[in-house]
Amino acid sequence: MASVNSQWAYLSLSEAAHLIAKRELSPVELTQAMLERISTLDPKLHSYYTVFSAEALAAAREAEAQIRGGNYRGPLHGIPLAVKDIYESGPTTCGSKLRKDYVAPQDCTVVKKLKQAGGVMLGKLATYEFAMGLPTLASYFQPARNPWNLEMDPGGSSSGSGAALAAGLTFGAMGSDTGGSIRWPAFCCGIVGMKATYGRVSRTGVFPLSWNLDHTGPMTRTVKDCALMLQECAGYDPSDPASAKVPVTDFSAKLEQDIKGMRLGVPRKLFADNCDKEILAAFDKAVTQMTQLGAAVTEVDSITFDELWAVFWPLLFADAAAYHLEDLQKRPGDYNPDLRMGLAAGVLVSATAYLQSQRVREQIRRKMLKQLETVDLFMLPTTGMMPARIRAQSPGLFLMAEDFYIYTPLHNLTGFPTLALPCGFSAAGLPMGFQLAGKPFDEATVFQAGYAYEQSTPWHKQHPTL
Repeated sequence: MASVNSQWAYLSLSEAAHLIAKRELSPVELTQAMLERISTLDPKLHSYYTVFSAEALAAAREAEAQIRGGNYRGPLHGIPLAVKDIYESGPTTCGSKLRKDYVAPQDCTVVKKLKQAGGVMLGKLATYEFAMGLPTLASYFQPARNPWNLEMDPGGSSSGSGAALAAGLTFGAMGSDTGGSIRWPAFCCGIVGMKATYGRVSRTGVFPLSWNLDHTGPMTRTVKDCALMLQECAGYDPSDPASAKVPVTDFSAKLEQDIKGMRLGVPRKLFADNCDKEILAAFDKAVTQMTQLGAAVTEVDSITFDELWAVFWPLLFADAAAYHLEDLQKRPGDYNPDLRMGLAAGVLVSATAYLQSQRVREQIRRKMLKQLETVDLFMLPTTGMMPARIRAQSPGLFLMAEDFYIYTPLHNLTGFPTLALPCGFSAAGLPMGFQLAGKPFDEATVFQAGYAYEQSTPWHKQHPTL
């Protein structure tokens, strides 16, 4: 069995897939190595709630037999993967006392697709409670830790997904993104995350937070890996009312193409006055790098940060409150305090405020679609704040705190495909990153630009010391 410090731990998914396809790497040995690494390292990281040891080894043995028999299914075949614990598959807790004993009757659509592609499911990953409530040391489930600094939050709500990838405890993970829950942990953990176009990936069997804003998508250590995972989980699902009946294109088709002449628009008005100086400096260096790669970068008009949140939070809180209303009335004490406060705030959102938010949201979307006639992608920081220390108790309604500067909700409102990727480290040694957003259902161009940047920089090759 491979050691905990195995050279395999930080292979990219595509590298591992190449070795498996050539029969130079055994899915069984790779899965055993992952399970050993999880057993050794995760007690201090808490990135997994549930580990499917027996099931994973059985799936790895089946994959190995199929590959030896000449039935290779593609790049996920025999690859150890994991999903956020709001995806129905076996025990599905949503990080909440309310669901601590819940076992899903069947796999959700995305897990079915990943298994059909030959993926080996290692287990279920930690999440903020119901993908919203801030985890603390007083939470029912232990909060996931940031592998770059165990005192720090790995970002959320897909906290376990970010932590497990950064720590080399899986080769790919699925997260969800209602206001940035794929892209914020990607920033905090120095990994890559894709919030695909609204409707691109099924949400059937994924516990909802906001029907209007929820997206699902892959998280990996490299841009290419993200494209490969999206390829297998995207597609129309008639059981998801929001699913888009749009053909699944080749998301990796443009990865090797340069970006000379690509037009990037920077909505600087959104973040110029509230972004941490280190993050802003790293972002500006990334902009310079894009220009050196041949892109043309211009500034574009945008809403302000205050306007973004004035539109976003009534939609988020009202949708969440509608879903949780019965449990909130019957079992309020089983929610973390900050989540309970957020849901209570959602109950107070008026129909007028909700409809006004929807109206302004559509105006924002139409304006940005118009801008995408003159630029190919938007480029902006993921967040204006570095991750916080894991708290002992709830700090209150953190989503509405004055210093909660996060720019990801913009593209939950628009539904545009948005990729988060790393672009450096702070003086304290914590990762930083930015996001690229493009036209609806044009994930391939977003991946193209992200890949060009990634391959010209060293950030994706750096890993935490554990």
